[in-house]
Amino acid sequence: MSTPLSNRPNTAIASQPARDVAPRRLIVTASVAIFAIRDWSLWILLREGPWGPPMRLVLGSESVTDAVDRTIEALLMWPVNAPLIQMKAGWQEQQVYVWGSTEQGSAVSLIHSVLLRANRDELRPNLHMHAVPSLRVGWTPVLEIESNQRALDPEVRPVLRTALHTLRAQIQRDPEIVLRYLADMGEKQEVEWWKLDGNASTSKDTRPMGIVQEPKAGDGILTLAEAALLYRAFFPPDEQIDLSNLRRRFLATDRLEPLDEERPVRGRELDWRRVSRAYHYCPSDE
Repeated sequence: MSTPLSNRPNTAIASQPARDVAPRRLIVTASVAIFAIRDWSLWILLREGPWGPPMRLVLGSESVTDAVDRTIEALLMWPVNAPLIQMKAGWQEQQVYVWGSTEQGSAVSLIHSVLLRANRDELRPNLHMHAVPSLRVGWTPVLEIESNQRALDPEVRPVLRTALHTLRAQIQRDPEIVLRYLADMGEKQEVEWWKLDGNASTSKDTRPMGIVQEPKAGDGILTLAEAALLYRAFFPPDEQIDLSNLRRRFLATDRLEPLDEERPVRGRELDWRRVSRAYHYCPSDE
């Protein structure tokens, strides 16, 4: 026997966002693997915890490139001038949990690898409290990841491997990137690395935006010795590199004008007081 409608309890039906009622099975994201040279070694900007590169959902009203630009804008102090090179590393599938929602599912993510200009690695303040969890980030040495000193989610490892391979392959194909980086680097490093112990090279604390000044561009002067040191910084320590051939490739770019002077060699080496022949880097737009 059916119950009369008048006897049914008057219970309101709770409203629920459509995206939670019917979760999308496929979510498009933009993952951004941001690299920088810090203390003459390769570092990557990772989300806090083991989850890998910063990430944003790609909204229907924007392109993936726009989403990448918004990510860099949210993280870095000088986003317009921050990237030295930006490369697309292809589509990969990841599991994601959408912030502020019960929605979750497989995400097809286009990985962008970005190498920052010299001294452009300052973060915006208070990122550890960022409202979007995927944008709570800090710098991590790539060596720590490749030596398994830093744990990552298994789903993130292929993303990071692809980003590293993309960056390293680009540096191998076009070593002039190293020259451009050095030409833009200031004459002195902010940290005298030889005075640090092994535990001192930690991520820089973010500072109030008003006291952080944009770095000045370098004077374009470099040495082949420090170019070789910087090139090595992009690769694992056990990577075999033909230094004589590398120097020939640097000179073959036709961007180096020899100067009648010597300069101290910047970089991570035991004999840090060494001097070497100086060259002026002439970019292609001059």
